[in-house]
Amino acid sequence: MNRERGARASISRSFLHALIGWGCLLGIAVGILVARLHTAEAGRAPLPPVPVQLSAADYDQWASFPDYHRVVPVLMYHSIGGQPSYLTVSRKLFAEQMRALKVGGFHTLTIQQYAHYVEHGPRGLPSRPILLTFDDGRLDAYRAANDLLQSYGFHATALVVPAWVTEHPRFSLSWSQLDQMAHSTTWNVQLHFGYGREEVQYDRAGDTGATFAFRQYFPARNGQPAHQETFAGFRKRIENNMLWGERQLRLMVPGYRPLSMAVPESDYGQAASNGRPLVGNFVISWLNRHFPVVFGGDYLSNTRTYKAEPRGRLHVRNPQYSYRLGMGPRDTLAVLHCRLLDYVNRTRPQDEYHCLDLAPIPLATLISLHPPIHPRAAASYGPPPPPQPHVARRFGARINARAIRGARVVLGSRPGWQVVIRGTRGSSAGKPPPPG
Repeated sequence: MNRERGARASISRSFLHALIGWGCLLGIAVGILVARLHTAEAGRAPLPPVPVQLSAADYDQWASFPDYHRVVPVLMYHSIGGQPSYLTVSRKLFAEQMRALKVGGFHTLTIQQYAHYVEHGPRGLPSRPILLTFDDGRLDAYRAANDLLQSYGFHATALVVPAWVTEHPRFSLSWSQLDQMAHSTTWNVQLHFGYGREEVQYDRAGDTGATFAFRQYFPARNGQPAHQETFAGFRKRIENNMLWGERQLRLMVPGYRPLSMAVPESDYGQAASNGRPLVGNFVISWLNRHFPVVFGGDYLSNTRTYKAEPRGRLHVRNPQYSYRLGMGPRDTLAVLHCRLLDYVNRTRPQDEYHCLDLAPIPLATLISLHPPIHPRAAASYGPPPPPQPHVARRFGARINARAIRGARVVLGSRPGWQVVIRGTRGSSAGKPPPPG
């Protein structure tokens, strides 16, 4: 009897020790998972602003910037603090530029204010109006800019590529971040374009050009012979691209209104195209019908490339098309001040090139050493496929996301998944889905 009791006690102790051991292992695993989640979220969170001070000379120069009301310069940013390229502004330079705008008494506009200005003119604008735009929906730009913009009470507009949000999560902002930004007082979220690369192959030799400017050449694929895109096919491709992007923003960013877009590579066929003049006329007219504002690139770059335009800083034949001042590593405070002063004084664009002589690094050197950084997006054969529903398993239970109805509360997210609680009165959560 005593032996039997001893055996039972020994078994109980062994079982207890096993439970404790498995509990410790489970606790360690949970701790590691939580740490990884916190690390992942921290890698996407806004960064604290870089502290900067303007020199006495810079402060005096910006504090005495003349007042203006009838024009609105538009600054164009891409990467901030990312990999070096001629599109990348360092965090320190960006902080200096924002500090200078604050000292100069500039008022940053929302995209709604800018669209009203384009349509109705300058009446009602604040003094020294300016618009800040950030192309591509880049994560590094948001992390570097968000807290700094908030600290100054500045507004900004992010122009995003919806397909890149899920296809390139390390490059792009997530949908939860974009939704949060759109409902903040700092950001507006607008469409850049829908999906694919910014350039397409347009001939058999493999030459590439802007996706909105060239009829695409399709090499032999899946048993289909090589062929050149027809103009009708080009029209369908551009329409599908933009409409798909709009649908994604309406779906993922509640309250989204299509007020603006930015032409990929700032090229709709005005420089060169294998479909002129049909391509350029179609693209710009279609965009004008769908968006109150269409953004181009830097008017100085376009003046050198496109002999006929722009003759001014707004498109000479299309007031909805807004050229911008592209910001890069060469755009020091001296360059930015010079360009803004020439802009508000309406100096001829060709006379504004003297401002670029103040830059410390020749542009040709930057182009040759550091090409621009973009994600390696898939060729533009069509929109990315819709995501498949994920099935969660826990202790043998099988939960199908399609079987859950009702309101949802997002507890947290990281690229590729979300933790969601769904369930309201009358919800069918946990019940088999109806047929079909």
